[in-house]
Amino acid sequence: MFYPQELPHPKARRPLYGNYIDKTVPRHQKATGCCKDGKFVGLMLPYLKEYCATSSVHGFRYLTDPKLRTFERFIWLLILLGTFICATIVYVDLTELYNSARVHTTIEDSMQPIFFVPFPSVGLCPRSRINWPRLLKETPEEFLGSDASAEKRELFKSFFAAASGVHLRDMHSLGSFFENSSLAGQIRQLDGLDVVKVLEALNLNCNDFFKSCTWRGKQHNCCEIFELQRTEYGFCWVFNSAVSAEMQQRQREDKYYPRRTAQSGPGTGLEVYLQLNKSLTMPGLRGIYVMVKQPQQWSESARLVPHDCHNRISMVPRYTGSDSRTRTLTAKVRRCIFPDEIHDPHYKNLPGLVYWRGNCRSKCHQEHVVNLCNCSPTLLFPRHQKDNFSECKASDFKCLYEHRLTFSVERLPLEQEYVDNVYKDSMTCDCLNSCSQLIYDTIYSSSAMEPQELTADTISMHLDIFFQSSWYIKYQTHMRFTFVELLASFGGIIGLFLGASLLSAIELIYYATIGLYLYLHHYNLKTKQQPRAPESPAPITLKFRHKITPTKIVY
Repeated sequence: MFYPQELPHPKARRPLYGNYIDKTVPRHQKATGCCKDGKFVGLMLPYLKEYCATSSVHGFRYLTDPKLRTFERFIWLLILLGTFICATIVYVDLTELYNSARVHTTIEDSMQPIFFVPFPSVGLCPRSRINWPRLLKETPEEFLGSDASAEKRELFKSFFAAASGVHLRDMHSLGSFFENSSLAGQIRQLDGLDVVKVLEALNLNCNDFFKSCTWRGKQHNCCEIFELQRTEYGFCWVFNSAVSAEMQQRQREDKYYPRRTAQSGPGTGLEVYLQLNKSLTMPGLRGIYVMVKQPQQWSESARLVPHDCHNRISMVPRYTGSDSRTRTLTAKVRRCIFPDEIHDPHYKNLPGLVYWRGNCRSKCHQEHVVNLCNCSPTLLFPRHQKDNFSECKASDFKCLYEHRLTFSVERLPLEQEYVDNVYKDSMTCDCLNSCSQLIYDTIYSSSAMEPQELTADTISMHLDIFFQSSWYIKYQTHMRFTFVELLASFGGIIGLFLGASLLSAIELIYYATIGLYLYLHHYNLKTKQQPRAPESPAPITLKFRHKITPTKIVY
């Protein structure tokens, strides 16, 4: 038989994750704050246990599960650390990829018809481009007057004969004039003359230069399809150009201009026969510079082709476009610039022209000339009403000649890391490609004309410029890794290694901020609200025997 006093006393069940407020603290004990006397760890431990038990991140609940043993919890801790390290490594790798390779260029169409791109603008720049008899007789009197002295007339002839062969990359023709001290000392007498107008008046007429022109197999008047324009090679006869105001207006009104062609091979593009009387040319100058450029481009590098030859120029267009999504990147990162990004620090262009890398380079060349000589030669570069520099006078051509070596070399900013500079000075141009860049790769070939095609008193030349194929490869630049793709990849990594999501991150932030503040605030509020009780005497402990033995009473 057992009495109630003999039964073991039941113990209260320990809370699974502890109480937020420790109610076992005696009321008479003075509150010292949550962070004093080592109470901070004891205060935060129940809160952290509750977060681990309710967290949506897989594995955290095993760290505080009371049913697991200590070594099991330690194993789960190692697993969590390992998955977290793996997720961090993969994320860092993706971040480096996102920052280093934001765009990539792929082939969009390997069989794009050539009529999608305009036929290039072709410039013909003869080395002997002035009418030599006119310079010797008529022109000095026209610009100097009939009362000009013979000495001034000779100065006029010598200077403009030298200036007629000037182009930016080669100003050696000025050497015959400025190395003559007597002539160079009198050059200021010509400062009142407009150099461009004089050279324009001295230029050969269209009929003096062209014999016949054919476009797509049909005869055309050469003087109607060619236009005299200024380039970095001086005055040139240019076909299919959209640089001048007249041709830009035609481009807006005529949907078929600039001209295009759908065929390829010899005779399907532009054919030009040149025949120039030797009596009109300067002695010792032969050959023509041929310039192939985009229709909206001011100038481009030219190649010297010989007279008395059949010259064939086959072309392959190369077009690279950019997706509109690449606009989210800076021009430096995407390595190209859109024509309407006029406020970008990398934007540099000739006023009134569409942005092309060639136009940016021409603007850069002009800036170098202005910085060195405090003027711009209108013979080589355009002049806009907003420009704040002056035109180069005749005496300023001496500065151009003195810096001829600088103007003959153009370098890229990164070039110095790979190629040593053998020149003392050079032009450095940091120009980005246009995000819709069109380039014509050219192949030149020449063969001598037959004897029956030549005459003793003329200089002849045949030019055949055509597309090599009816198709070309179109490239397109796309975003390789957008921010949305980075975010999606990051979400996949976190889900794979930790089983977490964006809400898990918000949950962690909440527990670390608002939840923690409310928890500590609630604790301090309860501690302050506990009334102090007077000290009570020590409790009296009554001891009972564990077993009561009944006593028999015998009557």
